[in-house]
Amino acid sequence: MGDVSNVVFTNGAIARENGEVYLYYASCDTRMHVATTTVDQLEDYAFHTPEDPLRSSECVLQRYRIIQDNLELLEDKAGKEAVYENQFR
Repeated sequence: MGDVSNVVFTNGAIARENGEVYLYYASCDTRMHVATTTVDQLEDYAFHTPEDPLRSSECVLQRYRIIQDNLELLEDKAGKEAVYENQFR
């Protein structure tokens, strides 16, 4: 167990020319980790993630709404793909 609970500390990042990003971080004062993402995913997160409501119950509702919106998007996409596939059979 480290000195500070529920916290990770970023130690550095590498952004490659192909858009990959490696984020290095530490936990428990004894572990080093790396997370991988892309510049596009980081930009999407930074510009489209809603502000934290700072209350647990509100955070749960916010996540629920995000999940529901994403499920609707997936259903719409699946429906459009099915229509497209049926047109060319």
